[in-house]
Amino acid sequence: MGNALPPAGFETARLHLHVVASGSRFGRIYLDRYPDPLGFGKTPSRFSDPRRRKPANRFGVLYMGDTIKVCFLEAVLRDQRDGLIGDLAIAESDLHNRQYAQIEVIAPLKMVDLRDDGAIKMGVPTDVAKSSKQSLAREWAVAFHEHRDQVDGIIYPSRLNGHTNLAVFDRAIGKLRAVGATRLIRAPGLANVLDDLNVAIVDP
Repeated sequence: MGNALPPAGFETARLHLHVVASGSRFGRIYLDRYPDPLGFGKTPSRFSDPRRRKPANRFGVLYMGDTIKVCFLEAVLRDQRDGLIGDLAIAESDLHNRQYAQIEVIAPLKMVDLRDDGAIKMGVPTDVAKSSKQSLAREWAVAFHEHRDQVDGIIYPSRLNGHTNLAVFDRAIGKLRAVGATRLIRAPGLANVLDDLNVAIVDP
């Protein structure tokens, strides 16, 4: 059952939803060659549109996290610590060429909720929530996007530390605004994250 695709008729099934209130803030790390903090892509990612269509006909996804730690884990560190004991060296340039932005929700977001037992309630395989099979997660992302409820995206736990992430569909970007951006290396709280994760910054 872990490989189950969205069943026929899912577009009318009852979704387990969570509304993210106006005024909520999340973080986002992105490469500085992309100047827009609310920019999004259509390249392969956890919940991207896998359909073989013209790019204009595929939906895009913008990712955010509820803490700077989860943003750093998802956007920079990822699996680099796997099997590594002791400090992990990261080039200082990796922090200089990225921006950290605060994103504020300015209109409520209606999100499919994959946290806790949300996936189980909807019959969604646990592999989707845990991101162990990205191709499967993308198929379910299409099902969520096409659902009659016209949700704004997906709220889900990070596979790396369990903190909350948001995948916002491009049709809901207008419900967000950037309230500040800075070089990642100067982002408030980053020093504590690096210490906590035993990450050492090196200048090659």
